[in-house]
Amino acid sequence: MSRPAAVVVWVLAALAVAFFDTDPLAQAVVLIGAWALLARRRIEGRRLRSLAIGMGVLGTATVALNGLLSHTGATVVVVLPSWLLVAGGPVTAEGFASGASIALGLVTAVSVTAALSVVIEPTDLVDALPGALHHAGAALGAALNLVPVTAASVVAVREAQRLRGWRARGVRAMVDLAVPVLLGAIDRSVQLAESMEARAFGDGRRTRAAGGDRSRALVVLAIAGLAAVAIAGVARALGVADWYAYPVPTVPSVAPLALAPAVLIAALGAVLPPEAQRDVAGATAARSGAR
Repeated sequence: MSRPAAVVVWVLAALAVAFFDTDPLAQAVVLIGAWALLARRRIEGRRLRSLAIGMGVLGTATVALNGLLSHTGATVVVVLPSWLLVAGGPVTAEGFASGASIALGLVTAVSVTAALSVVIEPTDLVDALPGALHHAGAALGAALNLVPVTAASVVAVREAQRLRGWRARGVRAMVDLAVPVLLGAIDRSVQLAESMEARAFGDGRRTRAAGGDRSRALVVLAIAGLAAVAIAGVARALGVADWYAYPVPTVPSVAPLALAPAVLIAALGAVLPPEAQRDVAGATAARSGAR
């Protein structure tokens, strides 16, 4: 099975299920499946610590903001003074519950999408796209590759400046860190443009790396993903997969129809091809042989 194509199919199906099924329990199952995939299938050298910290900050900020700014609900926790702009008024438990639901959906969507840059190489992602999307895929691959490269650049610049006695104090220190990182990003962009021009990017039809052929396993995965999305749509239409925080939070549904799509998506993530290093090495060898 083509690993990049399989990951793309899984990501699209998981996002659709997370969108249709707003029940927190089902979204938690998809989230667990996404992080299991990231932990077990990530490319060597790709770290998950920064992603986990970012997800924690995103979730906490979403819960706090919604809880403080949403003044709807029956269970009042505290009443803030009216002179506080926007935040003034009753703070309810339902507001925090709604914020937690929103945060869970956001964290789930970002974690699922992270598989595109953590589990597969951006170049392999471009190879998995149809020919009509080649140019858009090249831009997407470059953008996805920018995230881990920029993070590594920040760490390298920070460590180099610390060796020279630099300390993070105030806004000026952040400028001292941001300028070298930005200049490095511009330099890498220029090098990428020159490399693409030297390889006649955009002239004629593109070639594909060996090992990217589709297989029956990929078809089965796509059918299973579509089935999960269809079941989630039916559950949403019947109101089984819905969850509301207002006026009083309800207990998450344990109906099989609501949980089945999420469980199926998590199971599909567990059977994705594990040969990440061999796939990358094979693709690299194929490109070297072609040159």
